[in-house]
Amino acid sequence: MEKKKRNTKTKQLVMSVLEKANAALCHEDIEKQLSGQLDRVTIYRILQGFCDDGILHKITSESGKSHYALCHNCSLEKHNDEHLHFHCICCDNIFCLEAPLVIAPLPAGYEARAVSCLISGYCRDCSGASRG
Repeated sequence: MEKKKRNTKTKQLVMSVLEKANAALCHEDIEKQLSGQLDRVTIYRILQGFCDDGILHKITSESGKSHYALCHNCSLEKHNDEHLHFHCICCDNIFCLEAPLVIAPLPAGYEARAVSCLISGYCRDCSGASRG
């Protein structure tokens, strides 16, 4: 028997922040936007639950910080996180790129469970800005 997930007010608050974002958000970004409405642990649990349910992609930056973005190309049956992510070294935003990730065949005996590919550089907004 599958456990039915409840859509709570706290989940709706976090989802509202994620839906308005134009880039992946870290835990601290979400916490700031909610300005004390939810405690740190509750936000973490909601984010982890959304990841487990295939609602969010979790992207780990070069610094090891986790960022979260809504899944747009996933179905309930198949969570597909096999796409590129881009980290802007100027504005520090992380974006999901729609370009599919091409994975080389693995040697015999290896089985992939997750793939992470993060490209660093300048985003559209920052590439023309002065970097001097």
